[in-house]
Amino acid sequence: MTTKFDRSAVLLATDQSGTLQRIFDRICFEASIPRHGDRASRLARFLMDEFKVGNKDEWALTECGRWFCRPATPIRPPSKSRLVLYYDFQSWIT
Repeated sequence: MTTKFDRSAVLLATDQSGTLQRIFDRICFEASIPRHGDRASRLARFLMDEFKVGNKDEWALTECGRWFCRPATPIRPPSKSRLVLYYDFQSWIT
């Protein structure tokens, strides 16, 4: 089963549908996402939403899709202990 962009959600020309499919396939390949399943569906929905709001440039839409599929980086809370460095400037002068 492969996720395809259908024309039921939004009216697309053949070249636009092909462009979205090409971007989807490229991102799935780069991010090792199977073309079926939840992640692929979320990516397809994201690309369609971006396209609907006017992001129709293939390069820009590809970059947005790559950003959408990037690995999440955990946000670490700041450390409670601070690293404080003390310099002995007197030893540098003499």
